[in-house]
Amino acid sequence: MVNTMAATEPESVLALRLGRRVGPSEDSGVPAYRSLGEEIRKEPAFELALRRARAMSSEARLLTLNLLHRRTELCASEIQAALGVTHATVSEHMRLLQDAGLVSSSRRKKWVYYRLTEAGSALTSRGPDRTGDDTPGADVAPPSAGGPERA
Repeated sequence: MVNTMAATEPESVLALRLGRRVGPSEDSGVPAYRSLGEEIRKEPAFELALRRARAMSSEARLLTLNLLHRRTELCASEIQAALGVTHATVSEHMRLLQDAGLVSSSRRKKWVYYRLTEAGSALTSRGPDRTGDDTPGADVAPPSAGGPERA
């Protein structure tokens, strides 16, 4: 694990700042927070969340998730055509999505097909292909379009 603390700020200065912020306490010092951070990093759920965040940090992978949400199942060549990238690039993107537990694959003869997992479906069910706006009432058509008026 990388100790970025040493490179950014002396621990004694940080300890003083924390002491002023939360008051003197055994569970509010630098070692307590460092221990808490290390404990969280070791949790399987944290590692999974980190893999999923990394997998979704790419526009191509996020687009792929939404393509699979709309089409249910796609082969690698269909994903390649949609993304406009090489087959090798599709394979790498799909490997990262599978490692994150967002996509599953099945082989049928020479073709590999991909589907969203339950976790992948949950992430895309309100994705950008829905309304694109989480503002209450954003999915209601304006009166000029013949939809109901907003209150």
